Amino acid sequence: MPLLTTRFLTGAVAAAILAIGLAVPAALAVPANTPKPASAAQGAADAAKTAELGGDPVRGKRVYTDVGRCTQCHGWGGNGVGSDPRSPGKAADLRATTLDTETLRNVVRCGLPGTDMPYHGSDAYKKPEACFGQVLADFKEGEAPHKGRTFREVDINNVVAFIEDHFKGKGPVTLAECEEFFKPGAKNCVGLK
Repeated sequence: MPLLTTRFLTGAVAAAILAIGLAVPAALAVPANTPKPASAAQGAADAAKTAELGGDPVRGKRVYTDVGRCTQCHGWGGNGVGSDPRSPGKAADLRATTLDTETLRNVVRCGLPGTDMPYHGSDAYKKPEACFGQVLADFKEGEAPHKGRTFREVDINNVVAFIEDHFKGKGPVTLAECEEFFKPGAKNCVGLK
């Protein structure tokens, strides 16, 4: 069985962790050529790619808020400030992510081993080809990725479509977005411009 060590956090997994702004060991310092946060244009291009895969951002919002409860960690606005008192500021800022569509799909499906990001894919870690070439039995006790609420593949595409359409490359949360999400004059929106 492979050991889950910082050596595992190389290649695509390390790039994903670095790109979404999670803490990583010093041995995995951010390279000088790390990409800048996505622009709104890149977010729109990625949203178009997700639409090709059948992603529906309207359904994705429901999956994000109600099914996966992503708001608890990532926040209603995707900025990493969630409603769970243990998580504010710890989750990835989806508004600044530079991950492409396929990598976002993999992160939602497989989570990120060694972090609090849970996996949501129904086949995650059941067969090696599903997630990073590993199954749950490959992990030491206490090191296995966390299981979140399970999504069908279509809903993985839907939530990624929502992320790309509503968060990626959008900059800081605005009052207009808050009032669209909640309602005009909502107390959650006090202090936003």
